[in-house]
Amino acid sequence: MKIIKVLSLIYLLTIGIFAQQPTPSPTPTVREEVTVIASGIEQPIEQVSKTVNSTDSQEIKDRNEFSVTESLRTIPGFRIQQLGGFGKTASIKTRGLRNQDTAILLDGLRFRDASAITGDASPFLSDITLTNVDRIEVLRGSGSSLYGTNAIGGTIDFLTPKPSNAFHGGFLGEFGSLGLKRFRGNFSGGSSLIGFNFGLSRTVFSEGIDKEDDARNTNVQSRIEFNPFSKTNISARFFFSDAFVRLNNSPDTIGTLPATTATVINAVPLSIDLLRRYANGETITNVGNANFIPDANDPDNFQRSKFLNAQIVLTQAINERAVFQGFYSGLKTRRANTNGPLGVGFQPFGGDETYDFDGQIHTIGGNLDWRVLSNNRVKFGYEYELEKFGNEGVFVAVSNNFLTTANQSSNTFFVQDLLSFLNDKLQFSGAFRAQWFSLDTPAFSSASYPNRFDTVTSPPASYTGDGSVSYFIARTGTKLRAHIGNGYRVPSLYERFGSYFFLNSFFGLGNPELKPERSIAFDGGVDQTLAKSKVRLSATAFYTEIRDEIAYLPTDDLGAPAYFNFDKHFSRGAEFSVDAAPCDSTRIFASYTFTNSDIRNFRRQSFLPPYFIVSQDKKAFGIPDHQFTFVFTQSIKRLTLNLDLLATSSYLAPVFSNTTFGTYTYRFRGARKADVTAAYEIPTGKDKFRVRLFGTIENLLGYDYYENGFGTAGRTARGGLGVSF
Repeated sequence: MKIIKVLSLIYLLTIGIFAQQPTPSPTPTVREEVTVIASGIEQPIEQVSKTVNSTDSQEIKDRNEFSVTESLRTIPGFRIQQLGGFGKTASIKTRGLRNQDTAILLDGLRFRDASAITGDASPFLSDITLTNVDRIEVLRGSGSSLYGTNAIGGTIDFLTPKPSNAFHGGFLGEFGSLGLKRFRGNFSGGSSLIGFNFGLSRTVFSEGIDKEDDARNTNVQSRIEFNPFSKTNISARFFFSDAFVRLNNSPDTIGTLPATTATVINAVPLSIDLLRRYANGETITNVGNANFIPDANDPDNFQRSKFLNAQIVLTQAINERAVFQGFYSGLKTRRANTNGPLGVGFQPFGGDETYDFDGQIHTIGGNLDWRVLSNNRVKFGYEYELEKFGNEGVFVAVSNNFLTTANQSSNTFFVQDLLSFLNDKLQFSGAFRAQWFSLDTPAFSSASYPNRFDTVTSPPASYTGDGSVSYFIARTGTKLRAHIGNGYRVPSLYERFGSYFFLNSFFGLGNPELKPERSIAFDGGVDQTLAKSKVRLSATAFYTEIRDEIAYLPTDDLGAPAYFNFDKHFSRGAEFSVDAAPCDSTRIFASYTFTNSDIRNFRRQSFLPPYFIVSQDKKAFGIPDHQFTFVFTQSIKRLTLNLDLLATSSYLAPVFSNTTFGTYTYRFRGARKADVTAAYEIPTGKDKFRVRLFGTIENLLGYDYYENGFGTAGRTARGGLGVSF
């Protein structure tokens, strides 16, 4: 509470609806970045007091990216993983923390799945394609005071373009390896009174990595801007996704295992030939020195997922100093995971098993953006949020289907302030957020649910504070900055009331007494421009500590809860980057990140006899100590070439054994992934009509590596044609 009292004296920021873009310099410079995510108002990068990155649509186009996760992999401090290829589980880990510690926003409003295990956007990260994105903004560091739960490590905002008055649009088609077929179309137009844009994309991988990993995805995005009066704007935005993906088995152990699961095993995969024979049901005896089985094909295991997000935002300028904004955001999600008896390893008995997850989140709020003085802007407001959770199990072989439902609501008040002095060179910002929760009694269809669910208590109130300061030395082009804040993550409804079916019985995994996770984070750094702003250097040191981290701890009593506030998580490190534009046609970006992330007070317990408990500290899973990225873009008249490279050191990841029912720790070697893209604009003789040929070779070096034991694609190629008008 001491930090809350201190930070609440500073608070933070505000939203500037009508802020103008900076005028580009006529001389070659690094990209003139602006950001909204750090303070809620568009600010030049020199004035931002936090660690931010912005990726615009041109960079996404130059790299020929269409997956959200792939577009973020070169950002310092970000660890991106895709477990098994397009459409499968994707994760974004910021500064050595977990996937659920990075909040996802769509046009500034929270996007998270109420039915997800951790209550975040994880299940849909692989379903969001870059159908109609103007830019992606990233805040690294605590963001809970601004954006609420799941923003302990950082925040990502996908911003759609505003409609233009003139009608324009474009479409592209692309084909390639792994059975890729992709189409995207965008249209925008209107007048000063009303404008619209519309985007549609369809992505299909008919083969995937093992020739049977088919996946397909349809995304629709639309935005309507209505200006009935000179000081009034009404904006409606819609996001829809419909996806299907065929899943493989999870990686498994093989060969002689160590006596204790605490021993770290250097991962050696089963060969491709033996993996194919294993997937066909053959018994493999001579495995050589292999000690794990990569994800094997499972012919009747698949997932269908959909989401629909609708936003309505009213912006009313009261006078030159005050702007009111009210909004509603509704998100409905649905996922169905079905697995049948076919395939190898542990499979359902007798028939298909389907787990349906349904979630809804409705948020309504309002805020006032008030310019108190020329150098002081205050924003304060209120939000109400209602989330609904549903989990249904449908089993062909038995009659014990189950249905679990739960609801939770919250009320939030927040205040933010942004102060500037010395012609905006000195910036102070601060924020304070208070949120109160109300939890309804869950409902269970099974009469055998655990009695611990008879009485539930609402989570305790969460109070978060945030403060930052920066000073820009114009004479030397140096910016010094520091940021401190605490954060929280409210336990998900699944962690509280999740359930499952096993051996013809209903069991509850959830723990209704879970407390919110709480954190404290600090980062500080320096940004330096050189060579008349042609080069920008950046260095940042960071530290984050999470207390009461929720851990999954399987017990010997299948009716006992499995989630507890047990762990402490510590992550610290440093990020370095250089962004250079030596001439108009050349852009170079490189970064290096060092991360030391570990979890303490971790307890392990075997699933079957003999039971044992081991208290130990361990490195965080999936986080390499070292990561390097490099992006080079060169334009030669109508030709554009792009190279981006990702290289990481080795890391630890868990592999569950279907033989011993224990979880073992494996060390996997890191990635070495280089992608090359070339694009050529064909002359048409018309300024507004353009034709573009493009092609990409991914994993140019053909490097063979695994993500947590899941296979990755080798060298692949894709290419297509784009038309804009």
